[in-house]
Amino acid sequence: MKLKWTVAIVLVVFFAAGCSGMQENKPVSEQPKVTEDNEPDKTGGEPGKPADQTEKPNAQPDKTTGQQVKPNTKPETAQQTIKIHDESIVKDNPIINITYPQIDGMKDKMAQAKINNMLKEKATAADESQMTNEDPSAPSSFHSKYKTAFQNDHLISFVYDQYFYLSGAAHGMPSSVPILVDLDNGRIVEPNELFNGSPQTQQIISRLVLKQDVLHTLDVMGEFKQISSDDLKQVYLTKEGLMMYFPPYEYAAFAEGTLLYHLSFSDIQSVLNTDFFKSHGINLSKPINSTIIYVSEGYHFSVPKEWMDRLRFERAEYSENNKWLSEINVYFSSADKPLLFSFHMYEKETWSTLNSGAEVKLAEESDLIYSYSVAQITQSHLQANDFIKNVVPEIMKSFRVDF
Repeated sequence: MKLKWTVAIVLVVFFAAGCSGMQENKPVSEQPKVTEDNEPDKTGGEPGKPADQTEKPNAQPDKTTGQQVKPNTKPETAQQTIKIHDESIVKDNPIINITYPQIDGMKDKMAQAKINNMLKEKATAADESQMTNEDPSAPSSFHSKYKTAFQNDHLISFVYDQYFYLSGAAHGMPSSVPILVDLDNGRIVEPNELFNGSPQTQQIISRLVLKQDVLHTLDVMGEFKQISSDDLKQVYLTKEGLMMYFPPYEYAAFAEGTLLYHLSFSDIQSVLNTDFFKSHGINLSKPINSTIIYVSEGYHFSVPKEWMDRLRFERAEYSENNKWLSEINVYFSSADKPLLFSFHMYEKETWSTLNSGAEVKLAEESDLIYSYSVAQITQSHLQANDFIKNVVPEIMKSFRVDF
């Protein structure tokens, strides 16, 4: 009996000792390795961990105080920090005034230099050899400025607004130059890359353009039937869609200026290159509940889509008896066609003489004042009164002057 107990005790001790030795002396193949897959990124990133694994702080004692010091576990961002600064070119003879953007912060410095060179070339496109002073009182001139229509971590959409005048001409010619910069790939994006090549593209966009042409500007000359394939190059990126523009004389008179039509992503999603937008951080499916109306006087506003078919927009004829420079009236589309409200544009001096209670100031630019007035509607017209009370204030909040 003693022998059996002695053997059992020896076996237990031996087994325990063996297990302890195995824990203290793991084979090299079972020890954790530092590989390319789990090595911290050279820019400060850390390897990923399983979702159910709780990270334990690897605190180390400070050599001078002996206290526990938590490591800095915040990873450094690997994203580019993009900054835009202005460069200018100013000359007196011929008259040239140019402001163009330059990009800083791209990782690929060669691509950055190439893009910046392109941005400068597009801004200085005027041929100075043609800019003579045939009429000394009206010398040739070229002006170019830009705006940033959209920017995220992947794309920047620039638009150049340019004006070229040749001495002796009846008037100068404005032009728009869109430039879309791909920050991820260090290149300029061509407009055709935004579309998927659907045969319905021109038809779908034309329908939206006509929907926004509330003042029937495109009807006057009778030139517009449907957008052309070249019109698809006349677009630039905005936060909620694409802006399509038509230069003077293409479909309307010179006095109408550059015509603008906003194409919401959700309205043209079926003809867009979804892979491109998705890979550049843009959601195409987010619905937009309003239609943006651009007016040739240089302002725009948004109208809820549900009301677009119930409204009529008319431009009032200019008269010497009117104090405003421009008036656009908005009517309710019913048999009696009641006036709802009006947009006005005044000279600043004229505005100061008006009854302040009759007009509400919306914006001011240089010597111009933009305002609106609300019509008086009989109480029996419930829909019209509901529109004035609840919708008109929202429309006015969306009013912007295109500086």
